[in-house]
Amino acid sequence: MSKLTPMQHIFSESEYQALCAGAKIAYQAHIEVPHSSLKGAIVEFRPKTLTEALEVYHELRVEGWSLMETTSYLEGVRIFEAPLASFVSLYMCKPQKQQETDLEAINAQVKADYEKELERRLEAEVERQVQLVLAKQDRDNQLAAEQERSNREQEVRDELAASRAKLRDQLIESGKLNIDGSAA
Repeated sequence: MSKLTPMQHIFSESEYQALCAGAKIAYQAHIEVPHSSLKGAIVEFRPKTLTEALEVYHELRVEGWSLMETTSYLEGVRIFEAPLASFVSLYMCKPQKQQETDLEAINAQVKADYEKELERRLEAEVERQVQLVLAKQDRDNQLAAEQERSNREQEVRDELAASRAKLRDQLIESGKLNIDGSAA
């Protein structure tokens, strides 16, 4: 039984679903504030007075919003009163329908980002493969050039050896050189 290697850098529905699940968890835990573009299931409201806070709370409840559940680090309503001012913060959960709409937009962005990342990884892998092939071709060309030079060097050595042998034979034949290589 052969072991199949999955294709790299292609869209994986399971990986996409895992990314969406992570985005959903982050969305549900994130508190959306007016000065941030990040979406969250919980929205912070800061009415200026306690009376305004009650009005905002009532309007949001009518629209289907609910008060955030109190956690160990944050309550659904925070009131800070000082002699000269009071600060009220409401942490309200968006209605389910609005959360679903937000999550659809978030999932679409997750998909676009995931596809862009796959494309980037594929480009990087193609570039890596191109560099590997070029490096191998360069090594092969260098080895071929070295072999060619070595072959040419050997040809020159062989020609020089043949020329020396011919000259030696001519010198022996003319009587100027003995067979042992000594001068005659």
